[in-house]
Amino acid sequence: MSYQVELTARAERDVAHIATWIASRSTRGAESWLNRFEEATQQLKSEAANCSLAPESGYGDTEIHQLIFKTRRGKPYRILFTIRDKLVLVRHVRGPGQDLVPFHEL
Repeated sequence: MSYQVELTARAERDVAHIATWIASRSTRGAESWLNRFEEATQQLKSEAANCSLAPESGYGDTEIHQLIFKTRRGKPYRILFTIRDKLVLVRHVRGPGQDLVPFHEL
């Protein structure tokens, strides 16, 4: 199945925050991370339903899925999303060491 992928305002802020943090250390690293994030969102267009449930999914009735992608150096990042019909809605992007998303932020 082919899905349309959209980011919430919160997910866009997460992406901007992560990219800015990485860019403060390495411009090339930030570009690489953004490219890897884009590849992961493209993957969601065809494989979203195959992704596992996120730990945050246990908070309520809504199923929260996750796609874990890694940087060239192996750092894992999680894309947290919901699926409704043919829409994948990216709600959050979490980096290494970040806690689970609190219930009230989902």
